Amino acid sequence: MHLRGSFQHRAMYAPVSIPPLAAVLLAHAALARPRERWFSRLWLSITKAPGFAGASFHARGIARRQGGWRNWSQNLFAGPPLPAPPNFSALALVGLAALRLRRTER
Repeated sequence: MHLRGSFQHRAMYAPVSIPPLAAVLLAHAALARPRERWFSRLWLSITKAPGFAGASFHARGIARRQGGWRNWSQNLFAGPPLPAPPNFSALALVGLAALRLRRTER
């Protein structure tokens, strides 16, 4: 959907460019021997940041639609999905928890 929005704001590049590297790092951590993975933890911390900021961008996107928040019953479903960015952050937090469990594994 960010492509449909024509990437009108620089922040729209973050959710489509940061997660692929996070997925590769998590896959490597899952398949390799358990050890400290400081770069993976750092990158997942970076990955959760756009989720928190994105919620405000999505709320702004809903407000910019015709009728804004007064027409919430339509715009909440037709506008940018409001729960998507926090879910993005939640997945990064789950990845951090998986790294911590993997580190303590013998």
